[in-house]
Amino acid sequence: MGLLVSCSDDDDDVDTGEPQPDTYNTEVYLTDAPIDNAEVDAVFITVTGVSVNGKAIEGFEKTTVNLSSLQNGETELLGDVELESGTTSEIVLSLDNETDASGEAPANYVLTSSGEKKALATSSAEISITDQVEIKENDDNEIILDFDLRKSIVTNSAGEFQFVSDSELAHSIRAVNSINAGEITGTVSDFGSTESETIVVFAYEDGAYSEDETSANGEGVLFANATASSKINESSGEFEIHFIEKGDYELHFVSFSDEDADGELELDGEVEATTTSEIDLLGFSVDADSEVNFDILLVGLLDL
Repeated sequence: MGLLVSCSDDDDDVDTGEPQPDTYNTEVYLTDAPIDNAEVDAVFITVTGVSVNGKAIEGFEKTTVNLSSLQNGETELLGDVELESGTTSEIVLSLDNETDASGEAPANYVLTSSGEKKALATSSAEISITDQVEIKENDDNEIILDFDLRKSIVTNSAGEFQFVSDSELAHSIRAVNSINAGEITGTVSDFGSTESETIVVFAYEDGAYSEDETSANGEGVLFANATASSKINESSGEFEIHFIEKGDYELHFVSFSDEDADGELELDGEVEATTTSEIDLLGFSVDADSEVNFDILLVGLLDL
């Protein structure tokens, strides 16, 4: 006699008696740090998906994002995902390398100051971001993906724009939970003898800066180990660096000029800076949900 086995749909939902881990709604956002290239007017990327710890944002629709519009704390919501508390193991940003959200090529591109579209492509459609984020036991988690254009895009020997290598690109996107982040702001009230086209302020983790940062790394990126950066507004003297994970930092001010009129900014040197506040520019703390503000006086260029 054969053995008859009856199966039902309910058999797949067997209660093992093991408690299911709690999950917490987590929103994922894009933001951007500015690029120090006078020829770049805007940068667009086309995102096809985002996943955290192997969980994809459900219902995500292909979208083309103007990263250059997401500066000074501006963000764009990509979606949300349910995550367990603890440290993330993997964050993956998926890009389309063929067409944008409207079906037009290129998918990722630089819009130059003259209005031309210059294609950008990666050798891989997935960027596995190296930063890890701590997910808290509440529904206020916000993963901020800071797509640092200054570190992400370089020009090759032919003067064409391109993304850095996949491994370097993975390090160029900073990930932080906004719950654990504060901001650094300031105003330059006196530019001293500095006559620069552009001054960029770089935030480094305390002790991470060295003179080697003024030399380009293997990908051609200057100040590659900076946590974040901001251009100083020429008219107001203000700068803002957002979504800085709580910790100890130092600030460095750097002058750039387009000396050969080729549209690219060349390094002039580091600028000596002081502050009227009691906070040390070369050693201060950023706390979660806080703002550290400086009144800056620039003295002049330091020798390289």
